Amino acid sequence: MADQKINALPTKTAPITGDKCLMSGAAEEYLIDYDKLATAILNKLTSKTFTLDQGTKTLIAAVNELNSKSFSVSNIATDVSQLDDIEETTVSYVSGALIEEKSVYGFAITIAYGSVVSQIVFGSFSGSSSIAVRGKSGSPISWKSWKIL
Repeated sequence: MADQKINALPTKTAPITGDKCLMSGAAEEYLIDYDKLATAILNKLTSKTFTLDQGTKTLIAAVNELNSKSFSVSNIATDVSQLDDIEETTVSYVSGALIEEKSVYGFAITIAYGSVVSQIVFGSFSGSSSIAVRGKSGSPISWKSWKIL
């Protein structure tokens, strides 16, 4: 087997404990236990720092920060007209409001970017899962009709 080409060896799709991997070191080739290689890779990933929008963090620190964040629902809309006056990016809970004659229970996301305002509502529309969208535009600026997808 010493003279066998490496690409002639059988392949395995799921390494198990006790399997060895051939490594090419700086001075010589060597074998490393699969579990030890997996641990070394995991240690490298969890200790390496990444430059993110909020600064430099390890992967674990970034995940922990993300998990600590939450959002709150800013209002409860029981009538669709209550969503008309929202001009900033926010999440609202929709409870029984009528959109296109369908009673809606779900969430509305209002996205505001400059003079462009859009709303997406997703949830149960009279018992069926659906999504509705609308935007604000025109002159004078006004909400367009809801479109249920």
